[in-house]
Amino acid sequence: MDRSDIFVFLLSPDFINSNACKEEWKYAKQLADEGKPVFRIPIILRDCAWIDFLGDDDIKVLPNDGEPVANFDQEDTAWMQVYNGIKIVINELRCAFSPKFEFIRDFEKTDFYSLEHVKLQDIFVFPTLTYYASPSKEGKLRQRKINNLKELLERRYLYIHGEERSGKTTLGRHIFLSLTENQSIPVLYIDLDEISRKPKETIIKDEYYKQFNGDYSLWSQQEGKLLILDNLSSQPRLIELVEYAKEIFDNIIITLSSDIFNSFFIDEKRLSDFDEMRIEPLSHQQQETLIRKVLSLSNRNEPVPDGLVDQVENDVNSIITFKRIVPRYPFFVLSILQMYEGYVPDDLTITSYAHCYQVLIMATLREAGISHDDNAINTSFNFAEKLALEIYEHSNQQTNTNFDFDEFVKKYDKKFLGDESIINRLCHLDFGIINKNGFFKKSYMYYFFLGKSLSEKSEENKELIKKMCEHSYVVSNYLTLLFIIHHTNDNELIDDILFETMCAFEMVQPAKLTQDETDSFKEIVNKLPENIRSEHSVPEGRKKERELRDVRDNLAENENDTDWKIDENPVNEIYRVLKNNEIMRQILRNRYGSMERVRIKVVIETIIESGLRLVKLGIKDRTWITDRAYYFHKKYPDLSLESIKNLFQFFSFLWTMINVEKVVESINVPGIKEIVNEVVNNNSTPAYDLIGYFYQLDSAKELTKIEKQDLETLLKKYNDFFLNRVLSIRTQHYMNTHRSDREVEQAICSLLNIDYTYTPLEKIHKPKQKSQRKRKSQRKRKSQRKHKN
Repeated sequence: MDRSDIFVFLLSPDFINSNACKEEWKYAKQLADEGKPVFRIPIILRDCAWIDFLGDDDIKVLPNDGEPVANFDQEDTAWMQVYNGIKIVINELRCAFSPKFEFIRDFEKTDFYSLEHVKLQDIFVFPTLTYYASPSKEGKLRQRKINNLKELLERRYLYIHGEERSGKTTLGRHIFLSLTENQSIPVLYIDLDEISRKPKETIIKDEYYKQFNGDYSLWSQQEGKLLILDNLSSQPRLIELVEYAKEIFDNIIITLSSDIFNSFFIDEKRLSDFDEMRIEPLSHQQQETLIRKVLSLSNRNEPVPDGLVDQVENDVNSIITFKRIVPRYPFFVLSILQMYEGYVPDDLTITSYAHCYQVLIMATLREAGISHDDNAINTSFNFAEKLALEIYEHSNQQTNTNFDFDEFVKKYDKKFLGDESIINRLCHLDFGIINKNGFFKKSYMYYFFLGKSLSEKSEENKELIKKMCEHSYVVSNYLTLLFIIHHTNDNELIDDILFETMCAFEMVQPAKLTQDETDSFKEIVNKLPENIRSEHSVPEGRKKERELRDVRDNLAENENDTDWKIDENPVNEIYRVLKNNEIMRQILRNRYGSMERVRIKVVIETIIESGLRLVKLGIKDRTWITDRAYYFHKKYPDLSLESIKNLFQFFSFLWTMINVEKVVESINVPGIKEIVNEVVNNNSTPAYDLIGYFYQLDSAKELTKIEKQDLETLLKKYNDFFLNRVLSIRTQHYMNTHRSDREVEQAICSLLNIDYTYTPLEKIHKPKQKSQRKRKSQRKRKSQRKHKN
C-alpha cells in the first residue's frame, strides 16, 4: 500500500462488516491526509450503506452515480464504466508530475538540531554569485553579480562552484524546491555522490521516479526542463552523464567545489559551453536577513526588535573575525547561532569562542569518518596540535626550505603511538582537515590547534607568548593570542596583555574631551547637520549601514593581507593597542561570567584608557593646526590656507570619533552593563560619559525612557557644542536604523530640538502628486485645445 498510487475498494455488505477491510480503508485515508497524492476508488458491488460508510469523504464512486454492479441488467456495462473511471485517474496520474511527499519532506530538512522542525526555505537566503562578463573597452574583465533566482535561470548551462561549506548543495536544493512549488519549470535534482554505476539512461529515469509521480516518458517530452547536478567530480563517467543530459534537458546547473573546478573543469573542452559562477560569502545585509529569519522562528507573531538582531550580530561577528579565518557562509552563521543557543561545554577550561570552533572541527572529523570515541578524538587532536606547532616553528625559522609533511609524520610516529588510519582520514582529500601539502585546509583550524598547543604548556612557552603580546599588531600573533586566551585559564596571560596595552603611549594622557580639547573641532562640528532624520524606512537605513560594513571589512581584509614589520614604529604601537583591545573584548565577551567584578572593571578601564590615549594623539589645538597650515600653504600655495586648516580639523575630529567608536565596540557586551556604568560614573569626564551613552545605545534592544533620561541628563550636564551635536547625531542615527516606541522617539526629538519624523518600518511608495501650478497649467492647455477644436 505504501508504494501504490491507486487504491480500489470493492464495497459490499461483506466489506463494510469486515474489520480487516475497514483497517485498510483507514490506512489509505491516512496516507491521503498526510499529503501523499493517492486516489481511492470505491466500486459498489452490491447494495450496501456505502454513503454512510464514506461519510464526509468527497470521493467519486464507480459505477456512475453509485449504482451497484449487481443492479445492472448488463454487468459488462457496469464494468465498462469502472474501466473508464480508472483509466481517467491513471491518465491524470501519468500527467500530474507532482513531487513525491516523502522525497520533498526529506529534501526540506535542515542540518541543524535546533531547527529540526524548520524547512530549508524558511531560513534560506539567496547568496551572491559572481561571474566575469565580457571584457570592457580597455580589455579588462568585468565582475558582475547575481542576487536572485530569476537572473540565474536565464543561463542555459552553468557551473556554480564555491569553497567547502559555501552552500552549493543548499542552493541546488533551494532551486529545486522553488521550481517544484511554483510548478513553473520541470526540474530534476541528482546528487552525483549517491548515484550507482548504472547506465546513464537508467540514472535519470530512476531519479525521476524517486522524486516525482507521473509517467517519465511523458514528463521527458516537456520543453524547458532543468537538471541540477550536485557534487560533480572528475570521474569520466560523470562527464559522460553531463554530455548525455544535454540531449534531454534544455538547462543544466552543476554545483561543485572550487578546488575540483580549478583542477579539472576550468579548461574542460567537452563542457566549454558552461558558464562559470562562484558563491561568495554573505554580505552583512544577507547575514542580518538570515539572523532575523532564525529569530522570527521562535515568535512568528511579533516583529524581532532591531536591537536584539544587533546583539546576535555582535555574537556572530566576534567569531567571524576575518573572512579568511571563517568565511561568512550560512553554515558558519547558523552553527554559531546554534552554539550560542545550546552552549554547554564539556570542558570548562575553554570559552564559548573556542568551543564554537571545536564544534566546527568535530563536524569535519565526523564527515571524514573519524569516530567520536575519546581515543580517536584524542589521537586526532594530538596530531593536529603537534602539526600546527611544527608549521609555526618552521615559519619562524625564516628558511627558504618548504615544510616537509612526510618528514613530520615520520618524526611523529617515532614519538607517539599513532593510528595510520586516523591520520589518513585527517588528510582525506574531500573531508579531512589537512591538505595534500600538510597544511590545514582552514585558517581557524590552524590557529585553534596552535593556540591549544601553546596554552597547554603556557609556562614553557611563556617567553614566546610574551613576545606575541609585545607584537600583537602582527596579524598571525593577534589570531594566535585570541585562541590561546580561549584555551587557557592562565590569568597571567591576561595580565600580560593588559600590561602591554597600558604601556603603549604611557606618556600620553587619556583625552577627556573637555571644551579646551575639542575647541579646534568647532568649525567642523558646526557644519554638521542638526537634523539627520531619514525619510527612508528602517530596513533601508539598516541596509545602507551594512553596506558600509562590507566596505570596511574589505578594507580591513586588504590591510591584514600583509603583516607589519616587527620594529619600533608608532603605527605599530597604534595597531598594538587596537588589537589588544579586540583581544580583551573577547575576554569580556566569553569570560565575564567567571571573572571577578574587580577584574572586569580593570579590563574595561584599560580598554577605555588606551582608546582615549589614541584619541589624545590625534587631537591638535588651534595653534598647532595654524602653524602646520601655514607650513603646507607655503609648500603648496595653490591650496588655500583656510582649506588646509579645515582639512586638519576634519581629520582630528574623524580620528577622535573613530577611536571612541572602537572603544565602544570593544566593551559592547550587554552582560556587563552594570560594571560599565560603574566605571563611567567613577570617571565622570565628557569622554567617559560619551562612551557610556554610546554603549547604552548599542546594548539596547530599542529606545526606552531610560535612554531618553540618560540623554537629557548629559545635555544638561554639558552645555557644550561638541558633545551636544555628537550626542544628537548618534541618537538620530539609532532612530534611523531601529524601530522604537513613537512616544519615546517624539520625546527625544523634542529634547534635541528637531522635528519628529515617523520612520516607517517599510517605505510606502506613493505616486508623485502634481503640483497645483502644474495641474492648473494642464487644465488651461486642455481647455485651449477643446476651444480650438
